[in-house]
Amino acid sequence: MIILFLKLLKPGIILGNLVSVLGGFLLASKGNINYKLLFFDVVGMSLVIGSSCALNNIIDYEIDKKMNRTKNRILVTDIYFYNLAILFSIFLGILGLFICGWYINILCMVFAILGLIIYVIFYSLYLKKKSIYSTIVGSISGAIPPVFGYCSVTNCIDLCAINLFIILMLWQIPHSYAIFIMYFNDYKRANIPIFPIIKSFSVTRFHIKIFILLFLIFTCLLTIINCTGYKFFFSLLSLSIFWFFLVIKKYKGDSNHFIWSKNIFLHSIIIMIIMNIMISVDFIN
Repeated sequence: MIILFLKLLKPGIILGNLVSVLGGFLLASKGNINYKLLFFDVVGMSLVIGSSCALNNIIDYEIDKKMNRTKNRILVTDIYFYNLAILFSIFLGILGLFICGWYINILCMVFAILGLIIYVIFYSLYLKKKSIYSTIVGSISGAIPPVFGYCSVTNCIDLCAINLFIILMLWQIPHSYAIFIMYFNDYKRANIPIFPIIKSFSVTRFHIKIFILLFLIFTCLLTIINCTGYKFFFSLLSLSIFWFFLVIKKYKGDSNHFIWSKNIFLHSIIIMIIMNIMISVDFIN
């Protein structure tokens, strides 16, 4: 039963978001780490994200059955678990929000509520099946974790927090569009109006270029506004330029653009991990 619950929560997504929470937290801490606060950050955000992922699984049940990528998800293979999953996800969400408000601060609880509502209601329940711009809306919730971590320390919104939010929003578009192209046929079979299906591959690649360039600008801006040092600046500048190079690179025999999109996706993971490491250690004293 424990394994079933863990699968429902998408632990990989939780872990990925916690990396961003940790990055924001350590950036704001500037080396003065409150381990008790960090513990509640991790627990509170894990519960809220887990609740969001579980609710997403519940909402996407019919879609997941049609896609090779998701046909083995827990609610597809174990439908008897459906009603229990609803109660479990609601419980986790309430508990997580309570921890955020009681042990962290009200601002972080508000961020957690906004992330939950945007991802579950606006993205999963409605826009994912209706609009090619659902990814833009979904990226709002995905950009909250680092701001959550940062504001858990500062208890206020400043230019650094806003910049972190924009950076994570921009990063998610190339990351998500690469996934769409990798699993293009799956999304087409499930009748999901993703950007590459409606707008074509060439238009999607152009948009990815734009978002990577914007990502480059705003990551560099983080140093310009004195939030990070120059180790971060040059690391992210180099990684962003290479990311852009991967977008314009062409591969022989890659007619379905799978190799191309896989490289874009893998580098997005690498750049996010390194970015959070650098904003954690390259603080300004």
